[in-house]
Amino acid sequence: MPRVVLLALISLSLAAAGCGGSSASGGDDPASAVPADAPIYADATLRPEGSLRDDALAAAGKVLRTSDPQGEIDELVRKAFAESEDPKLDYERDVAPWLGEKVAIWMAPTSGEQDFRGAVIATAKDEDAAQAAIDRAVDGSDKTFSERTYKDVTYQASTDSAAGIVEGFAVFGTEPEFKKTVDAAKGDGLASDDRFEKAMDGLEDDRLGSFYFDVRTLVDQASRRRSVDARELEQFKRFFPLDEIGPVAGAFMANRSRLAVDAMADVPEGALPGGLGAVTAGGSTPLLGELPGDAWLALGSPDFGQSVRAIYEQAAGALGGAAIEGRLRQQLGLDLQDDVFSWIGDVAFFARGTTMDTIEGGAVIEVTDAEKAEAAFPKLIGLAQTQGDVPARPVRIDGAETAFEVAAPGAPKPVVAARSDDRVVIALGREAAADALGGGDRLADSDTFSAAKTVLGDGVEPGFLLSMPAVLELIRAAGSADADFEEAEPYLEAFGVLAGGSGRDGDTTRSRFAAELE
Repeated sequence: MPRVVLLALISLSLAAAGCGGSSASGGDDPASAVPADAPIYADATLRPEGSLRDDALAAAGKVLRTSDPQGEIDELVRKAFAESEDPKLDYERDVAPWLGEKVAIWMAPTSGEQDFRGAVIATAKDEDAAQAAIDRAVDGSDKTFSERTYKDVTYQASTDSAAGIVEGFAVFGTEPEFKKTVDAAKGDGLASDDRFEKAMDGLEDDRLGSFYFDVRTLVDQASRRRSVDARELEQFKRFFPLDEIGPVAGAFMANRSRLAVDAMADVPEGALPGGLGAVTAGGSTPLLGELPGDAWLALGSPDFGQSVRAIYEQAAGALGGAAIEGRLRQQLGLDLQDDVFSWIGDVAFFARGTTMDTIEGGAVIEVTDAEKAEAAFPKLIGLAQTQGDVPARPVRIDGAETAFEVAAPGAPKPVVAARSDDRVVIALGREAAADALGGGDRLADSDTFSAAKTVLGDGVEPGFLLSMPAVLELIRAAGSADADFEEAEPYLEAFGVLAGGSGRDGDTTRSRFAAELE
């Protein structure tokens, strides 16, 4: 990325966190100055007001571990500018006097050695002060700039950067994209595009920032620039019919107890082949709550077997799926349909233990057809022994109809594969296997799970959770902390449970990732 653009993006992003007081801004919504065919867009509110500002500062105070978040953020901004060498700017003199209420960035596909195409757009409450800052940045740069004009807009440009004032916005970007920004600001920009408006309408109004990602437009532009292989593109379109799937829109929110990111997209029922709809719609699985109660990491996937089957059938179709399955049956005695896909339902994974001696984990697979699972289980164990050269011996595990264990080289405990009528478990350690089969406390009854539900809020069930305090405890106990960890540790301590979940509302898929603040 050109240095002028990089500095602008970093500095404006830091300023966005500053949550300064209200002010009049130049220009309109930055999206009005973004080309209507921009595939990637993001914005941030620099100066939220009222409760939104209070919540943002409260969240920043917890993350930065300070009672004066505004002062800490101001210091970070000043430091970032002081350490910059090209161009050399002072935040208080060169940016604060003109910076308005919003900053945005839009990007387009690249090709060859180019690593950035796009522009940063900031509302300017004082165009003269903004132009003076651009002039100082150009004068202090080690690159050669020249004054140019496009559609009555005078700007400064080098071989890879352009900067100028456009209809009340300060714009920094690559020159072709700077010109596209001028075109959009003087005509119809992204803000008036129907796909953009529809995607953004479903987001929360009280947000600190938003983003927009249009896969269809990105793929179309990349194909025209020959940034992707034609065969890879066709295979991608077989999985994802881009004309039926809407763009992804998302919002960033913060309050005194959490940070959260919401995302949504229109994916009509039946738009994706087979079980691929389950992959994109996400959602939770009851299996997550059935995991061991002391798990600090848990994630689950509903309808995993059907999703994998759909992916396999789509990929194998072009390669001759029938021939592949025939070779597997002949060489390994394995029937993918009967021995794998036919009995696998939801799947969940977990980890627990906060020392190297107690760490355990595993995968829990829902059995949807007990007879097929019973027939397939010994075949799969046999294949692991013959093809993987891992001798397995039978063991007794509470709750299991049958179980085997394998001594894993370097592992403190054996790997256990166990089957009951309704589950198959692959876990590190016998105790973990027994608990995963339902022999111990449930995760759904734990404080960790309760915290995950709380931080996600109403309408979203956890599909993923991670306890940051447990992770930090494990790192400390392992003695693997380095200087980078020690620097980050005070900030990581601000987080409690991280959680994610998703689901479908009609034709719209929604997801949320949230972090608890302590």
